[in-house]
Amino acid sequence: MTRPGRVRGGALLLTVVTAALLTACTGTDADPAGAEATPTTRPTSSPTPTASSPPSPTTSPTPSTAAEIAEAVDKWYTYGGETAVVSLIEEARNAESHRPREAFELVVLDFGGLTDALGTARLMGPIPDPRTQTAWAAAIEHLDGAVREVLASVPKDGRTIQSPQETGQMLRGWSTFDEGIKSLKAAQALLNRRFGLKPSVDPWEAGA
Repeated sequence: MTRPGRVRGGALLLTVVTAALLTACTGTDADPAGAEATPTTRPTSSPTPTASSPPSPTTSPTPSTAAEIAEAVDKWYTYGGETAVVSLIEEARNAESHRPREAFELVVLDFGGLTDALGTARLMGPIPDPRTQTAWAAAIEHLDGAVREVLASVPKDGRTIQSPQETGQMLRGWSTFDEGIKSLKAAQALLNRRFGLKPSVDPWEAGA
């Protein structure tokens, strides 16, 4: 088994042998159902993801009218918001692609890129539209919580078998991840429907 390590961009690879009670994914359209087995996880390094620090756009006074809100959202999207949204979608898809699907599957958990994208999303500040911001904030909160919970479920004392509690924690983490994906899709849909803002290439389809 190849020993993992840090890779370019600050991502931290974690090689695990997983045999968990896998459930069907609920947050994405193409996720297959999982299988039943005795939970097994083997960590090879301790996760210490770090976030990048891009500049944040200048904030304007709180808009009040529909026209002011639309203008403020457009500025948020133009000056970094689009990049933050697309990056978060792409990195969430990348992290989800390493999700264990079968019993005793060798997987590589790479949350480094997602953690960086979450840091960028936070530095952008809130979207100047309360409804869209609610979905955006929920996406950030759920995805961040999911990363922490999945990584925390990996045994840190050299064991190769997860306890039932650790298995449950891992499954809760991926369930939280699914909720984050739902909120992320909702935020993107609101930006498009309410303000006509969408990337030139659909990040949910790109590279699929």
